[in-house]
Amino acid sequence: MGKIITGGMSRLLAVGAAGIIASTVIAGCAGGDQGSGGSKAGDVVTLSWSMWASGTEDRNAWQKVADEVTAEDPNIKITLETAPFTDYFTKLGTRLAGGSAPCIVSMQSLRTGGYTSGMLPLDDLIAKNSLDVSDFDKSIMAGLAAGGKQYALPYDLGSLVVTYNKDMFEAAGVPAPKIGWTMADFESAAKALTRDGKYGFAAYPVDLYMFPFLLSQTGAKPVDASGKLALTASDMVGAFQWYADLAAKSHVAPKVPGVDNNFPDTQFLNGNVAMSVNGPWSVLGLKQQAKFNVGLATIPAGPDGSKTYSAGSGFGIAKSCQYPDQAFRAISIMTSAKVLGELGTLGRAFPARKSVQDQWYQNAFAGSKEVIDAANASATPFVTTANWDLVTKLLAQYGVQVFNGQATAADALGKVQQQAG
Repeated sequence: MGKIITGGMSRLLAVGAAGIIASTVIAGCAGGDQGSGGSKAGDVVTLSWSMWASGTEDRNAWQKVADEVTAEDPNIKITLETAPFTDYFTKLGTRLAGGSAPCIVSMQSLRTGGYTSGMLPLDDLIAKNSLDVSDFDKSIMAGLAAGGKQYALPYDLGSLVVTYNKDMFEAAGVPAPKIGWTMADFESAAKALTRDGKYGFAAYPVDLYMFPFLLSQTGAKPVDASGKLALTASDMVGAFQWYADLAAKSHVAPKVPGVDNNFPDTQFLNGNVAMSVNGPWSVLGLKQQAKFNVGLATIPAGPDGSKTYSAGSGFGIAKSCQYPDQAFRAISIMTSAKVLGELGTLGRAFPARKSVQDQWYQNAFAGSKEVIDAANASATPFVTTANWDLVTKLLAQYGVQVFNGQATAADALGKVQQQAG
């Protein structure tokens, strides 16, 4: 989903992680005035591209994608802008509203609906260029659409799964999770793994970490069938309280020191917890950076079986971009089978194109394909509200108190619902 784990701190996501530098948009002809005319024979258009990146290694990988555009079309050059994921959408909203956004905009499926007023629908450009989109996974194409219009071409997707520390399981004599394991199995394992100052699980109140567990536990969804925020529904409140009590009462998860969306990743990579939640976009990063053996498991099954969410990310075009044809040509290259296959091999993305997903599996853990296939079979696209960025900030702000036993789920979710609903 685009969150890349580098330095053991952030996620690779779509679904998955990183940001945008709030600098002025760079778009224009090489050596010419910004915003002057379209490209002609011999002219070079330089387009800025905002992308999240969590470190030098991460940025270098995306720079190679930018370079691929110029290699394929010498009349287009890309200026890459990066910064942390936590800053990305707040700054993007400001820039889109002010008409100063980069031409090429990176977008996460969970947040697409909140930014469409400043983005260019791609449907006419897809038709004009006869771009065959049949190779893209349909669920992530839908995730990057809103109101019946396509706003981005996807580069990755994935269903949320459990990542676990095999070494901690073996040391504690706890059987490794198997496809179809239950919530009772999960709670038993978490209890047995909580010892010697270590914990069984990293629980935290943020969307991609938490809601798959709540969905599987009670079927609770944060958004109802009409598209409205539904955080105060009884099944949601009950599931949220159960999840928070893993830290507050059962003590099989560490208490949360404050608002820190990297907390689960940090705890897992530091070997402080045995289990966390992540997406396939982060798996190869974990394999490279964890100092222990990592395994994958499906989200534990609740009363109606194992359930999870799918999410992902892609590239769109700002409505203010003066070179939409060149920008579309660029994102077509950036989401080509060649480029997505390379990203899959590097572990920067679980490819949104079905034809090259095997290149990701070739470098993943043994048994990964079976787990990902099972997760995909039980996954539903993560549907959100247009103001989802606000929802996530409020969930962290008020949710931390519940995880630390200082408030109830009903109180915290009521405040989020009141302020964001």
